[in-house]
Amino acid sequence: MDGSQPVRITREGDHQVVHLPSGVAVPADAVVRQDGERLIIEKAGPSMGSSARLLAVLATLQPIGERLDPFDDQPPEPVDL
Repeated sequence: MDGSQPVRITREGDHQVVHLPSGVAVPADAVVRQDGERLIIEKAGPSMGSSARLLAVLATLQPIGERLDPFDDQPPEPVDL
């Protein structure tokens, strides 16, 4: 057997609640995704903080091979509030 166990799903307002069987533990930081008919709950990445996610995405990017022309960055005009 693949380790699958039946679960109960109930509705609370606009949310669905998955009742896990005893002996099944999910870490506090978990993500859920749907893959066709499957609902997959798994441990979240190293940290789900926005800075950690940004760094993870940036690490996968390739450098851009083009250079931008220099531009004259003038200070903004004064504004009378």
